[in-house]
Formats: sequence, structure tokens, C-alpha cells
Amino acid sequence: MQERLRAGLKAIQGVKIPDLPKEIMELDAALSSKFPNNQAITDIIESNTKLSGEVLRIVNSPVMKLKTPVKSIRESVDVLGYVNLRNLVISAAIKNLFNTHEVEGIIEHSKDVAFCCAELSEYIADISRDEAYLLGLFHNGGSLLLATKDSDNYDKMFSRLNTHPISGVQKEIDAYGASHADIGILLGQKWKLPVEMLNAIMLHHIPENNVGKDKIRGMIAMLKVANVVVNEVSYGAYMTEEARDYMAEGQEELMLEPAVVNQLRRVLISSS
Repeated sequence: MQERLRAGLKAIQGVKIPDLPKEIMELDAALSSKFPNNQAITDIIESNTKLSGEVLRIVNSPVMKLKTPVKSIRESVDVLGYVNLRNLVISAAIKNLFNTHEVEGIIEHSKDVAFCCAELSEYIADISRDEAYLLGLFHNGGSLLLATKDSDNYDKMFSRLNTHPISGVQKEIDAYGASHADIGILLGQKWKLPVEMLNAIMLHHIPENNVGKDKIRGMIAMLKVANVVVNEVSYGAYMTEEARDYMAEGQEELMLEPAVVNQLRRVLISSS
């Protein structure tokens, strides 16, 4: 593991891994209080206008499936609860932070995968919609850093990953000495993602899902299905045999009927 992380650091040498935004550090401090104060939490999020606007957009989007739209951050705090809200604040922060031309395509891809993961979370007992959405946004965090480092060439590498989810990773390693999954761990650790998510990020391109913990296996399977559906629907990627096998592994783990996957395709199309 440490060897992979060292290789990841070397691959992005010269590119700074973004720090956890101060609003999230302040939010964590407020939430760790014995008696968290909802207004204080609201004030922290609202101190960054761009962040609070993105939080409200996500909260009221089809991602969360709220029965009644919320009109303010304070209302979001009251309705969602602390853990769910923190996940969405981190989701909003990562989208706002990586907003350069070099990574625009990867962010858009990750947003679609995150939406599909939120939909698939309905089929996994212990993964919430906000948790699944956060995982989907972060799972290609290493790609964001590689694209920042090598803006001239990484686009083609990322496109290959979409159609060749196993062999494409080896191409990354050959080119950079580490894969985006290895580098993604560095970003996830710095942003204090849960251990289950870090494991899913590291392992979501493995050809077989033999992880011992059910929740991590579910997260990996969710990412496999979501990625192939997004590549097919949003980007018109050719369904290679490698991609087909990759999705089949995810479907089998989640015990998804073909009708469920077809419905996911339709929902993704309608949300675009």
C-alpha cells in the first residue's frame, strides 16, 4: 500500500494535492461538539456563497429525492441531518475546487457516475444516497490530478479507461508509474474520506471483487455498473468485451436484473 502511495506522489510531482477547504474543517469542528448548533453550522456553510449555492443545488436535485424542496441552508441542516449534510458539502466543495478547463470532462463524467451511484444505492442496504453520490464524485479524483499534471495527454488516457476499465489502468501505470486509483487515495486521505470509500477508490478497477467487507464490495460494484452505464449513455462509448465483463461483475455482486440497469439508463438520460 505504502509503495503504491509513494508511486502516486511521484506521478503527480509538482501538482499540489488540494487541502481540505476551511469551511469543511470548521464544519467538522462544529459537528464534533457535544451539542452541535444548527445555526452555527448554517453560518459556516453560508460564509462561502459559491459553496452554499452548490449545496442547495445538490440537495434539491434528483440526487437526494426530497419530497419537498428546501429553500435555505438552515432548512437543509434541519432536514438532512449532520452526516448527510457533511457528505453533500464535501461533494459541493470538490466540484467547485476542480473547475479548470483541463478537468472539465472528468468532472462532468464523475457527476454522472455520482448520480448513477445515488440511484444504485437503493439496492444496497447500508449505503445512503449522499454517501453514494460523494463516492461517485471522488472515485476519479486521481484522474483530476493526472489531468492537471499532463493536460496535453491525459484526455486520451481517460477515454481509454472508459472502454477498457482493466487494461486501461495498466496503460496509466506504464505512462505515469501509478494509476489514478493510487493517486485518488492521496486526495481522499487528505479530504478525510471514510476508510470504506478509500478502499473502494483504490480497488474499483480490479477484475474480480474479492474484498471481505460487504459495504466495500457493494461500493466497488456500484462504481463498476455506474461507470459503464455513463460511458455508454452520456459518452456513446463502444461497449467492449472488457467493459461488458466489468459491468457484469458489478451486476452480479448487486444482484441487479437487466431491467434495473435499463431503468438506470433511462433515468440518466432524463436527468441530463
